[in-house]
Amino acid sequence: MKLQRLGVGLLGVSLAFFGSIAPAQAAGTLTIWVNSGEEAAYKAASADWAAKNHVTMNIVAKCGLGDCGLSKLGPAGAGPDLFTASHDNTGSLVKSGVVTSLSTLLNTSSYPKDVLSGITFNNQKWGVPISVSNIALATNLSLVPGGAPKNWKDMESTSVSLVNSGKASVGIVTHLDGYFLQPFFDSVGGYVFSSKNGAYTNTKQVGLYSKALAKNASLMDTWLSEKLFDKSNTYDGSAFSNGKAPYAIVGPWSIDGLDKAGIKYEISGIPSVNGGTARAFSGVTTMYLNRFAKQKFLAKQYLSEVVQTTAFSSAISSANNSFPANSIAASKLDKNSVVAKFGAYGAVCIPTPNVAEMNSVWTYWNNAFADWASGKAKFGPAMQAAAKNLNAALGNK
Repeated sequence: MKLQRLGVGLLGVSLAFFGSIAPAQAAGTLTIWVNSGEEAAYKAASADWAAKNHVTMNIVAKCGLGDCGLSKLGPAGAGPDLFTASHDNTGSLVKSGVVTSLSTLLNTSSYPKDVLSGITFNNQKWGVPISVSNIALATNLSLVPGGAPKNWKDMESTSVSLVNSGKASVGIVTHLDGYFLQPFFDSVGGYVFSSKNGAYTNTKQVGLYSKALAKNASLMDTWLSEKLFDKSNTYDGSAFSNGKAPYAIVGPWSIDGLDKAGIKYEISGIPSVNGGTARAFSGVTTMYLNRFAKQKFLAKQYLSEVVQTTAFSSAISSANNSFPANSIAASKLDKNSVVAKFGAYGAVCIPTPNVAEMNSVWTYWNNAFADWASGKAKFGPAMQAAAKNLNAALGNK
């Protein structure tokens, strides 16, 4: 195989002297793991390239959570050549040694700075961004004809008025955990780790109980008591689609359900209690190269010639209602579309921390939210305990 590649390389060099360059002669089977339900989209977006290069695309629904089991499967030779995962797994993937740096292969000019920060770790780029997803605020226009709230006071007063009048059972339908309540947590001054320019490098500075949050924590208790949030702590959005909640925290995955429900809604950013916009987490669906891939050369060619194209980013993003990571693909969207409105809010959001320590964060942070939602603890003490436990788990002093 090495001799064959060397021969192709020499042929390309010799032809270059005569004013032409021979096209890459790809061939073989390329195995890619993707999220369940997205196989058809990846196959369709890869079909022309595969046919032209005589490549069999073996696209399998086997990934989506964590490192996809590659910390064990990769070294054993049982993993794919390429796989997709959310960018926040980057730190764990790098530390487990199952991915290959793509810094020299990635055309960074095709992606926004925040998207690149999500796949950057230890000053290296570890994946090719495909699409961006984030939560946003949905306003039920039947209950709120005026549309999305202009500010926090507007959203809170509308919610309280509708709940007190019996027209609504809750103000904002959402799940009470770190991911879905991140914009509200951000609004009252909390944060996970200190960051600079979108990079999370100092995991010794934990902000789950920052000075600002300690000062504003009682606001979260007030919002829970006035039913701005629902203590049932559920993902169920039926109160929103049934006209019993003016607002809901939704993601791209919610669009099909909202449309099928036949309700009129508007997507917008989430107001901050301090003015402006509260920042949710954004997630970048990324394609990584398995360090133990059997078809590394072919995989890199695919990443360069297919995954980084505008057409590919558009196709995959369209299939899962997400926002294209590719800047040109994003610019082609109708600015009034639901997807574009998610993207507009996503532009001011912050990438989910991609450090391996986030595995511990979710445990202590979400436990604190659960204790608060169930009435076991007020918000301040719950987050103070979470910060203490997280620091202990990470060995911070």
